[in-house]
Amino acid sequence: MRWLVTVLGVVSALAAGPVNSAHAEPPTRADVLAARLAKDPVQVTDHAPRELPADTAARIRAAVGRLGVPCYVVVGLPGLDERPGELIPLLRDRLGRDGVYLVTDPAGGGTARQYGGSLPVTDAWLAAGRELPYDAGAARHVERFVEILRDPNAGRRIAERWRTPRPERRDLSEERDRREMAALGGGAVLGGLPVLVLLVVRRRIRRARSELR
Repeated sequence: MRWLVTVLGVVSALAAGPVNSAHAEPPTRADVLAARLAKDPVQVTDHAPRELPADTAARIRAAVGRLGVPCYVVVGLPGLDERPGELIPLLRDRLGRDGVYLVTDPAGGGTARQYGGSLPVTDAWLAAGRELPYDAGAARHVERFVEILRDPNAGRRIAERWRTPRPERRDLSEERDRREMAALGGGAVLGGLPVLVLLVVRRRIRRARSELR
């Protein structure tokens, strides 16, 4: 009987294996990004080539290297699940490493937080946004952010920027759509009308998604 019980136990274990694996939770966005950051602390999406030049990652890596503290940077498209301020604690939890965490979109719309230090990174990121035009881009935003943090008068500079009106920030993809529509406007009668309609629909869909966040 013992051999029968043993065989039944083995069979049950083998049968349960695929069931458990089938119900395993898929990795979250934070899981995927944290795994990538563990290999390379500067992650730049390749899904926005027009907003992010080829040298973006190299410029960001050079800039944060001047801070002298560990930095983990994610430049990606806005997520539907977490905002930058919500994603940063998740990344820190999964990496388990102290340092400056910075999450931003290609236009520089994001935030920064430091673990294990006291640099005014959140305020410096906001101050950098007030010093730059809305279309400065992520690399230039990071460079100005580092410049502010390394400024001997960083506190005064940040305070002054809080009294400066925030520059108008527009969606870069909407700006691109406006330029494309303007270029096609003159030739709409000759066949550009379907493309114009497509651009209008695409813009309305994007606007509707942003209102749902």
